[in-house]
Amino acid sequence: MSKLREASRAYTYDDFIIAPSRSEVRSRKLPSLSTEIGDFKYEVPIVSAPMNTVTEIEMLRAMHSVGAVGVLHRYLTIEDQVAQVQKLLAGRVVNDFFVAVGANGDAMERVAALADIGFGRFCVDVANGHSVHCIEAVRRIKDRYPRAYVMAGNVCTYEGAYDLAEAGAEAIRVGVGPGSMCTTRLVTGHGMPQLTAIEECAKIKWEGNGFSDNSLVESKFSNVTIIADGGIRGSGDIIKALAIGADAVMVGGLLAATKETPGQIIEKVENGERVLYKQYAGMASEEGRDKWFDRSKTGFVPEGTWTERRYNGKLASKVVEGLADAVKVGMSYSGALTVAELRERAQWRRVTGAGYHEGTPHGK
Repeated sequence: MSKLREASRAYTYDDFIIAPSRSEVRSRKLPSLSTEIGDFKYEVPIVSAPMNTVTEIEMLRAMHSVGAVGVLHRYLTIEDQVAQVQKLLAGRVVNDFFVAVGANGDAMERVAALADIGFGRFCVDVANGHSVHCIEAVRRIKDRYPRAYVMAGNVCTYEGAYDLAEAGAEAIRVGVGPGSMCTTRLVTGHGMPQLTAIEECAKIKWEGNGFSDNSLVESKFSNVTIIADGGIRGSGDIIKALAIGADAVMVGGLLAATKETPGQIIEKVENGERVLYKQYAGMASEEGRDKWFDRSKTGFVPEGTWTERRYNGKLASKVVEGLADAVKVGMSYSGALTVAELRERAQWRRVTGAGYHEGTPHGK
């Protein structure tokens, strides 16, 4: 018996395409992208990642302004996290975004400090969410603050998503290794191609054998939000993620170097011209952990890298609005007016390397 021969295949976005269906959608503005995360409804199913080169107070405001949501990263002091949340609440930004905490260390201290100011939406942010540390952290938060809404991850299997949901997580981040700055799969040999990961994790919402079973009924986790985190390069990937079972997508690279991202602007001279950049770093990279990781306490094996993204002052809100408009166009190709209809109507086709190349600009 060969384990390799019996192993199932796993796929990512470029391995499949959605075939167009007969469409009764008369306007590309008609489809609705609304989704729910916990007890809040969002008009745009896009979440900004809890990275210290992506999401702080300005990004949170930008995401809220377009009906989306952000997750404040955890690489701040407790006082700074609380101060940013207080500013948002004072500015009448409603209590509908998340704040990231770890699974150990000062995690519960952070939760308590935020709960003391009336905040109750937490993201347990762990590279390997299918670990006892993450599962126990979710349970501790829910036991102490039963009304809190908890996002947790990351996981990439049915079992991982199930265990987090069983622990009390209302939203689950799916994705191990697909991020553009992530090297987890190269370093650890573990992970899952993202399209398969989303489909597997989304199955916790249904009883039965998967989406191919027409007799499926909702499970006790039917209201858990599945967030596809990582590997999103554009609207086409967002559409595929939603169609295979995600309720929302989390993005970092698409928002990197927009006006609202934190961090200093880097000025360079290239070919005699002044060029501006902003750093974009994976949170498990040397650069991403440089300001907060204490190497004297434990060893550190990087699972990420970094880059500098060209900065031109583009607004994050405009990026998100552009993505949302493009996703609506994609939904119209399947004749779908809602994300639920997109899942039902999507006709999946495997794509060869030649087929993928055919769908890219190749006329030069």
